[in-house]
Amino acid sequence: MINDLYLEVVTPEKICFEGAVGMVDVPGVMGRFTILIDHAPIISTLTTGDIRVIGKDGIERHFKCGGGVVDCKENHIVILIDQAPETGEPQEEE
Repeated sequence: MINDLYLEVVTPEKICFEGAVGMVDVPGVMGRFTILIDHAPIISTLTTGDIRVIGKDGIERHFKCGGGVVDCKENHIVILIDQAPETGEPQEEE
């Protein structure tokens, strides 16, 4: 897993997603930003919007975000949000 970008999406109730991903796009308070492998360490607050995740398997997933925090360091991303219902069935990236 050293060469993978690993993501956890966590709410107070449960872990909504965890696994290796290729990229994560989040709604930061200062604007959207994308996290790829070897991203510089960052902690940022999130605003209302859509979290977009593309897994290592090529499946794209979306989670609703009402606000929260993202922490990324050493290719490990933790997103803490108040709730995260997946907004639809995962779809393969074209």
